[in-house]
Amino acid sequence: MTTVATARPAVRTRLGSLGPVPLLAALVAVDLALVGASVVRLVTAGPSPTDPWLLESDGGWAEYAGYAQQAGLAVLLLVLCRATRHAVWAAYAAVFLCALADDSLRLHESKGAWLAGQLAEDLWFPADGFLGLRANDLGELLVWGLLAAVPVAAALLLHLRSDRWNRRASLGMAGLIAAYVFFGAVLDQAHVLFLGGWFGDVLGTLEDGGELLVLSTTVVYVVGRLVAVRRTGAPEGDGAAEPAGRRAVSAPSPAA
Repeated sequence: MTTVATARPAVRTRLGSLGPVPLLAALVAVDLALVGASVVRLVTAGPSPTDPWLLESDGGWAEYAGYAQQAGLAVLLLVLCRATRHAVWAAYAAVFLCALADDSLRLHESKGAWLAGQLAEDLWFPADGFLGLRANDLGELLVWGLLAAVPVAAALLLHLRSDRWNRRASLGMAGLIAAYVFFGAVLDQAHVLFLGGWFGDVLGTLEDGGELLVLSTTVVYVVGRLVAVRRTGAPEGDGAAEPAGRRAVSAPSPAA
């Protein structure tokens, strides 16, 4: 058996452990179609704040797709909370509800601008920014941090109090949220440094396209955990929710 032949089942196994592969393929296909359409429009028509096909446009198709993913994740996580009887998933649902409220109501922009004004009045901050970070940018980061502080702290506390199965699943969820923060906050601030040029357009595409792909992956991950719970029953204790076949293999054989 060749190395390529053995590698293919391993890749399928890893994807299967993430969640339903057909669902992942469908969601990623939609994301890539939106990214591709945005790139084509950017190259052929140039940047425009009102073009609905551009990833960076407020009220564009990609933005509405992100809203649907965030809302869907909140619902799925609440269903998972009920199925597992562990509140850590409700805390994660609150994280995505905060993200949805922030994006749809432009909280980090409107409140961030207000907070930036307070910073300019009460604290020393250069009018032209510091190391490329403008007062508005700092205000937006602080608003996002304040919105996420309570649900993230609750998720951490409840994670530490979870059983082995939920703790393992929660670690995967935390990793996906970290990836979402990287694209939505870290790469967003890097994008600010290069606004107006071709490299800024590249960073903007990576930022918004990356957010969509991470959200799709997270949806599939949560669905995968729901499927596992439905198949094996609600987790109870350290040996919870492990596939029946695995438990049977690990169980000691009766004496002859």
